[in-house]
Amino acid sequence: MKKITTLTAVLLAGLTLTACSSTSSSSSSSSKASTNKQSSSSAKTTTGISLANYKQIQVALPNNGTATTETKVKEMFGKPDQSTKTSISGLDKEATQYTWTNVDQSLSDATVTASFYGGKAVAKGYSNASLTPNDKLTTATLNGIKEGDTLSSVEAKLGAPNAESISGSGVLSAQIINYTSIKGKSGASVSFTFTHNRLVTTTKTSFN
Repeated sequence: MKKITTLTAVLLAGLTLTACSSTSSSSSSSSKASTNKQSSSSAKTTTGISLANYKQIQVALPNNGTATTETKVKEMFGKPDQSTKTSISGLDKEATQYTWTNVDQSLSDATVTASFYGGKAVAKGYSNASLTPNDKLTTATLNGIKEGDTLSSVEAKLGAPNAESISGSGVLSAQIINYTSIKGKSGASVSFTFTHNRLVTTTKTSFN
């Protein structure tokens, strides 16, 4: 199964100000409004790609589902740091993969990627997110996760993983999530591999 590493998102807002006043009070009001708007614009610019916006990206193979456009992702994420070519199962030609590192605290230190074919997203992912140590991932919760569980149900039980890759759609889809920030278990990791959105493999390293 091919592991594709991919990720997500910032909206940059422009701001134009008009001011016309004949009194000092209206001039002061306009100045305050201008300052507030500039502060708001600055906050948006420096926020970075969030996990929530990353989750908004839909991936699918051509003619096999709804996929987010390359234009939309670039509008959300801004200019990518780099681009490469990558092979994805189910495609007859290589896709273009873009990489971003301008992330916010929800994806702290992560690298986000998104791959496109024909202008549509076919894969996405992120890696190396420095998250708060996960106290939900215990032996008991792992025992409650079974083969055939969906990706969304596993993440609902365990929270956001430190890395994720999702590619393709339908029977050619593949999803991998990895947890490395596990409370009380330094150096441990747990990975879950899904096909067609159903869990097929759980791999534990230094967990017990």
